[in-house]
Amino acid sequence: MEAFGPDCRSMSVAEAAQRVGLDRAVTRRLLRTLVDLGFARINGKQFELTSKVLKLGYSYLASVGLDTSLKPYLDELSQAIGETVSVSVLDGAEVVFVARADVPSRRMAYVVAMGMRLPAFTSASGRVLLAGQTDAHVQTLLATTTVRKLTRRTITNPRELLRLIGKARSDGYALNVEELEDGLIGLSVPLRNRAGVVVASLNANANAQRTPGDRLLVRILPRLKAAAARMSDVLL
Repeated sequence: MEAFGPDCRSMSVAEAAQRVGLDRAVTRRLLRTLVDLGFARINGKQFELTSKVLKLGYSYLASVGLDTSLKPYLDELSQAIGETVSVSVLDGAEVVFVARADVPSRRMAYVVAMGMRLPAFTSASGRVLLAGQTDAHVQTLLATTTVRKLTRRTITNPRELLRLIGKARSDGYALNVEELEDGLIGLSVPLRNRAGVVVASLNANANAQRTPGDRLLVRILPRLKAAAARMSDVLL
């Protein structure tokens, strides 16, 4: 299923086999199994996913409490601080956004959408989530990840990235100033479940000129932390 994507919405058996690195016979059996389970369909000689695959994601989110139960908290927080807020989870070296809320009158060039992915090492949400991992895991992940420079402010030095992740762990938050996109600033805090394990991050995004970093830390960080503490009650 991971072989499908925006650049590969449908595939023949041969194309799928090449993409996943398996022989055609095995690939054909796997694709037929997906069809039998309803996760894929056949269009001529092409296989494509069906909307049923969404159930897998929704099942995971519900199993840890990251489903619609968070929406009232996010709506209230977004209205209180006047900025876009979101929740994201870690997937390897990327973060995936699973929930969001914004102020209708406030428009941002960088739109946070459900399912959107960002590089974990260069985003505030990613650094907070990586801070919840062991040092050994983070170092291994960094060693196998290409960190690309997205703006003139993007930090790519491995030693500095490890320092920032350690700082996020000790501070309890991460601030990202225009490393993902010029003019975009992000602030994230960890979301912990009832056992105290970091399962997601709570994020606020703002325009760097309208809401500078020091204002985020003074005015918005306390509200983010308070909201995260409340949300922990519904995370499993």
